[in-house]
Amino acid sequence: MHLMRTVGRAVAAAAFLVGSLAPAAAAEAYPSRPVRLMVGFAAGGGADIGGRILAAALTERWGQTMVVENRTGAGGMIAAELVAHAAPDGYTLVACSSNHVFAPHLYKHLTFDPIKDFEPISASATLPNILVVHKTLPYRTLGELIADAKAHPGKLTYGSSGIGASLHLTMELFKTMAGVDIVHVPYKGGSASLADVIAGHTDMMFGNATEQVGAVKSGQVRALGVSSLTRHPALPDVPTIAEAGVPGFEVVTWYGVCAPRGVPTPILDKLNADMVAAMATETYRRRCAEQGILPAPMSRPEYAAFIEAQSEKWTPLIKRLGIQPE
Repeated sequence: MHLMRTVGRAVAAAAFLVGSLAPAAAAEAYPSRPVRLMVGFAAGGGADIGGRILAAALTERWGQTMVVENRTGAGGMIAAELVAHAAPDGYTLVACSSNHVFAPHLYKHLTFDPIKDFEPISASATLPNILVVHKTLPYRTLGELIADAKAHPGKLTYGSSGIGASLHLTMELFKTMAGVDIVHVPYKGGSASLADVIAGHTDMMFGNATEQVGAVKSGQVRALGVSSLTRHPALPDVPTIAEAGVPGFEVVTWYGVCAPRGVPTPILDKLNADMVAAMATETYRRRCAEQGILPAPMSRPEYAAFIEAQSEKWTPLIKRLGIQPE
């Protein structure tokens, strides 16, 4: 009887040891096949460009392909839904962004929670939004624009990439803090909005640096301010919104990678370590600089805290604007 109990304990201990080693072994072997990165926005935008730069860096590091798949629609939530319901094995990831923070307040028919159903891995990039105006408008400084907007409420118009998108909310925060009334004209993407500012159909817009820097440098539009607290290295002569007349104004568009809830911790930790290492390479930093993107490596706890802080910042504004869920 004593022998049977001893054997039983040994078997249980061995089973526990095998069970505890299994996730670690899986992490060491990860990835053993291609990894999909779902991007919820169209090719050519900031999320897509940033995702492809990261995918190339991880592909080189792993010797295993990271494939970028664009699944557009619902402010990135179609791609997010696919990942939320994917197998939690680390082979289907999503390029998460500020839209994950906005979505709970904008969409009432989601089959998942854009925050709770994902495991934050790391941010990958941040970039400011640039406030640009049509080149024939008389404003040379942000102060001149604000003064005219206050003198003529509702006269000026601005374009955005859609209701509830980051570019829309950036301008609404600017309007609130600057005390101006500028009329919103929503589009189905940042590129379409920029095209109409260039053509003179709308007066201005906030746009991601990836799309705006080239238009500013080519003289198609005039930049009046940068939404971050520091100037953008590609446009060193353009002041920040905060220093140009709206103290305390700060908005950064951010991108990162999240996994579906339930992926084993060792795999999440390996993903974070590999992302951080890939972002430290000269090639990654050079490719980001060419696109006006700023690398933003974070630990998993740092990224989770960052997302929570972003939610606390934007939720009151969305509620105050009264944007109705779709």
